[in-house]
Amino acid sequence: MHATAAAHAVLARLLDAITSHAPELGSRARIAARIEELGDESPITSAPASLVVEARCAAEVQTAVALAARHGLPVVPRGGRTGLVGGAVPVVPSLVIDVSGIRSIHELDIAGRYAHLGPGLTVAEVGEMLAPHGMFYPPDPASVSRATLGGTVATNAGGLRCVKYGVTERWIRSLDVVLADGRLVTVGHRVIKDVTGLDLTHLMIGSEGTLGVIVGVGITFCPIPVESRLALAALGSANEAIALAGRVLDTLTPSMCELLDAGALLARDTGPLSPLLGPVSEWGADPTLLMIEVDGSAVETEHAALLDLLAAAGARTHTVSPDDLDGVLSVRRGGSAVRSAGTPPTAEALVSASGARPVLPQDVSVPLPRLAEAVAGIRSIASGFERTGSRIAAHLGDGNLHVLLVDEVGDADHDEARERLQTAMAAIVDTVLSLGGTVSGEHGIGSLKRAYAALDLGEDVMEMHRSIKLALDPHSLMNPGTAF
Repeated sequence: MHATAAAHAVLARLLDAITSHAPELGSRARIAARIEELGDESPITSAPASLVVEARCAAEVQTAVALAARHGLPVVPRGGRTGLVGGAVPVVPSLVIDVSGIRSIHELDIAGRYAHLGPGLTVAEVGEMLAPHGMFYPPDPASVSRATLGGTVATNAGGLRCVKYGVTERWIRSLDVVLADGRLVTVGHRVIKDVTGLDLTHLMIGSEGTLGVIVGVGITFCPIPVESRLALAALGSANEAIALAGRVLDTLTPSMCELLDAGALLARDTGPLSPLLGPVSEWGADPTLLMIEVDGSAVETEHAALLDLLAAAGARTHTVSPDDLDGVLSVRRGGSAVRSAGTPPTAEALVSASGARPVLPQDVSVPLPRLAEAVAGIRSIASGFERTGSRIAAHLGDGNLHVLLVDEVGDADHDEARERLQTAMAAIVDTVLSLGGTVSGEHGIGSLKRAYAALDLGEDVMEMHRSIKLALDPHSLMNPGTAF
């Protein structure tokens, strides 16, 4: 039997088995082959036919995983499909378990600062749940309205507030995980302090579905800051902006310290900025935006100190009013529209392989003192390739650079353009590693960055990863071809 036909037969048998054991789950299962059904926001343009099931509870995930193990079929967990490195896209015919429908609020304990939630809730929805109680959940990825809680745990996502509040792992107390054989385990505890046994919670965080399927998340949270102030600074070059941010970080601990370089600004709708800072074209030869927020009980003192630093640098500045806040933040969060060539950032638009020019989004991190070298290196490498442009949107306060390489012309052979972008990105990775950086700050490794991870970690550490995986997944069925 032809390999494709054989794979389809296995998928069909698994679909029959799921329908037989759990008819309701089977009614939410289908064999899919189109990238629009199987892709995420990465530049992956095709995926093998796979069986997609939409789970609504942990028990359904257990059933599906156990049956997949019995049929020897790999399992790929997925949430909101906002990933950029293919971590939720099958590389072989697989059972794709969509957990975005597991949206229960099992427990909300405000006094204990603990909530036990389904992985399908979005990060924005978690914030909406907590706000009436005067609390907030600090992780704040750019795709906050679409990124699911489980997906952000699987990649240890960060976001705009990382510089003060840290990344996702800081806010996770426990996880419910379905292992490769279908067993359901809980790692971690609801308590604040916990050193009982190995730290398996943090082992699962960032594991990208390679060790199990996250079906429940125990989070902690904190009071909403008493006040906050967001200041904008328009500068004439990226070097000036990075130097100014360094002076701010030497003095204050802002909740947000973001940078958009000229490429990122020119690719976004900067309309919300013009009334506040003037047209971007008037900022200088290399227009660059800093967005710096301070929050807490001492906000007035810190904001005054921040404005003094910005004024001393000669930057155009503006303190954002509550009425303008959403519009200004939309400029920073506009990367999805950039990646999809301006189409609205819906899941279908972002995973579609048709129409959009080739792009390659990645994230890297470098030590703070090497930021200027990293940005200069990235821009120099991109400009050295014909037709290639770069956009840099940075969580500058923690050294995390989001790089988007773009085929600027858009009418070339797409395969040729993608190869050119990959070559440029490989050179960027070499530069980042030479500066003491790492190949991912928050997006993960997925299937697209495995070679980069091997360069970064080295064979001995990669072998440690593989040994841990084999202990929990001896048949390598959990998200194969991903991470390591």
